[in-house]
Amino acid sequence: MLGRTYFGWDPDATAETNWAANRGHWVLGQRARGERYVLFSFVDDREIVMAAEIDDIVEATDKPGKKIIEGALLQPGHPVYEAFVGQPQPESARVRNPVTYLDVTVGGWLCGCGCGAEIYVGEFVRGHEQTALHQRVARIGTIPEFIRWFDTLEAGQSPETTRATAIAVEGRLELSVTAKGATTLRFTPVPA
Repeated sequence: MLGRTYFGWDPDATAETNWAANRGHWVLGQRARGERYVLFSFVDDREIVMAAEIDDIVEATDKPGKKIIEGALLQPGHPVYEAFVGQPQPESARVRNPVTYLDVTVGGWLCGCGCGAEIYVGEFVRGHEQTALHQRVARIGTIPEFIRWFDTLEAGQSPETTRATAIAVEGRLELSVTAKGATTLRFTPVPA
């Protein structure tokens, strides 16, 4: 599925070639889905050699139980690249398992609820997903009205009454499309 001819770090290859060869066939659990970035280190000197932003983690169809990271290689100037690439592997990552989760505060993004809080893992500050959900329910009406509205849409029908809600918020809209055609739309509001 990766179409690679090698794995590991090739100092003579481009970062893009190394990324293509090493982004897959990992044993990754559910926790990996909450991560936004991935770092790769060179085993011989434990230096971070690549960083990428994770768009999706998909099953490797040619290697059951293994995963492939889909995303974009980070370039100089990105805060995560600047903080880690070319630097020694953090002490907390020096373990036998090649997959380690770092507790860092670099390269954050805004909480998905729109509160403006910067986070470093997941989509929301703990508990804010409930706030975001209830804000959206309130746009439709009550919880029973929301359920009926959702079920109608899910059945492919048009709701009899539709409430239009104008949203005028400045922010960043990101559209990601995986190789399999799955799309992700992420909106990050600018803090007020």
